[in-house]
Amino acid sequence: MKRLISELDGLWLLLLLPAFAGMTALVFSTRQGPGIGGDATIYITSARNLLLGKGLGLITAGGEFRLIPYFPPLFSLVLSFLGWLGIELVSAARWLNIILLGALVFLAGWTVRRAVHSSLLAFAAASLVALSPVLVNVYSWAMSEPLAIFLGFCGLACLWDYLQKPNSPRWLILSALAGGLAVITRYSMAAFVGAGALGLLFLNRENRRKRLVRTAIYLAIALTPLAVWVWIDLSSTATVSSRSILSAAEMLERLSGFWSGIEEVLLFWLIPDSWMTAPRFYPVILNRWFVPLAGLLFVTWVAVLGWKLSKTRSETQISGQLRLAVLMGLAALAYLVVTLLVYTVTYPPITIGSRMYSPMQTAFLVLFVLLSGVSLKLWRNTLWVRWALIGILLVSMLWYGWRSFRIVQQNYGQGMGFTSVYWEGSETVQAVKRLPAETQIVTNEEMAVLFLTGRTSYPLAEIYFQKPLSVFYRYGDGDLTQDEAQRVFREEGAVLVLFDSISDQMASLYGDRTAERIASLVDGLEVLFRGNDGAIYVYPKLR
Repeated sequence: MKRLISELDGLWLLLLLPAFAGMTALVFSTRQGPGIGGDATIYITSARNLLLGKGLGLITAGGEFRLIPYFPPLFSLVLSFLGWLGIELVSAARWLNIILLGALVFLAGWTVRRAVHSSLLAFAAASLVALSPVLVNVYSWAMSEPLAIFLGFCGLACLWDYLQKPNSPRWLILSALAGGLAVITRYSMAAFVGAGALGLLFLNRENRRKRLVRTAIYLAIALTPLAVWVWIDLSSTATVSSRSILSAAEMLERLSGFWSGIEEVLLFWLIPDSWMTAPRFYPVILNRWFVPLAGLLFVTWVAVLGWKLSKTRSETQISGQLRLAVLMGLAALAYLVVTLLVYTVTYPPITIGSRMYSPMQTAFLVLFVLLSGVSLKLWRNTLWVRWALIGILLVSMLWYGWRSFRIVQQNYGQGMGFTSVYWEGSETVQAVKRLPAETQIVTNEEMAVLFLTGRTSYPLAEIYFQKPLSVFYRYGDGDLTQDEAQRVFREEGAVLVLFDSISDQMASLYGDRTAERIASLVDGLEVLFRGNDGAIYVYPKLR
């Protein structure tokens, strides 16, 4: 403990600088509030309902309670605790994320410093995490990733401590607890628990029997929170995370589209989003080569390091940083495998995007710095290697800093999601607020209506279920026995609130026939209100 305190005394000022920089960026990025989308609305509304004594979940338009859908509960539970302390829930989500980013930056730098014994590399790791355009964007939204990433990395850091000193079981227990809490924050963080189990099996210096026992203990502790939540979920919804299993043909179709999505994610790690479609300085076709080239360089680097280690027999001198590097590599690889399985096997599909893979990017950034540390040790007498690596780290920090500045600048001016300038200026939202309290609502923006007005609504079925129609008809003229929303619209006087986003939503279903489908949808319906971003319709027979 004295050694730990001594290390912290020497590091805290150095690591507080990037931590403060990242937190400051988030303060400006979330000036108008944290980004709120559909998932964030579910988290916040579930927390609010729990505080009101209704339970951890949503109240449907029909008045039924629904356990928090698709998502594990910890983020909403944390929000509800902060709300119980008297903090407004949206503000609670904003400041929780700001604090969590600062904590993650410090944790990354501190762990790297203890592994590689280099303040420079510790500062580099902390700075890359703080300035990552992926993380700055993710932490600007009221989502569960910030809490999950912090808990996941706490688990790996504690496990690394245990691997250094296997006679300290408290680190094993703390690691398992942190990993288990990460999983009930985001299910995909099970990959970090899997990486921890592999680390215990293959990186532990104890005999095989002890390794197996330690791994069993670790998994038992880590999976207990998930087992409890799955039991609650099954007893309430009869499905795990309210998901279903796809057919073999559907799985193959999903698999074919997975890698193109991953390529876009990895490309965003390298270049700004705007450069992917319209780069100013080079032909767009070059974007196809960036990811394969970066991957080839990384694999070559790892192979050369392995060759050098086998030649110099230096493993014992850098065993600590090698263990941490392997843990980070296992976490990144396991995360890729877990998300691949979930994406190809289950419905509804997870979204393949930068937010989903932010835990993987964080692990990779730390791994990148750790491999740099290994390289500096192995080629300590080669000056050009030292300066080349330092130069690459410096350029990476500047590149990420510039990109994050642009993201913060945009968020500062426009806001994000339902807290953005666009939604706050919505005339259609204001019209919905003026509707009589007993009016039932059907809409293509169920979550926006819920967050901005506090009113529940029925979703537009073909958009919600992503199932295009073969025959177009006016809304309310479909099969009322199969679509409760159409029934209440036609028979009980509900209103149809269509925001302009209907065009983009329908385009994914109907392509070139989108305009035709929207025209047929509202053909003959009476317009109750028309605003700058949408309209409200009623079925004509009820006028």
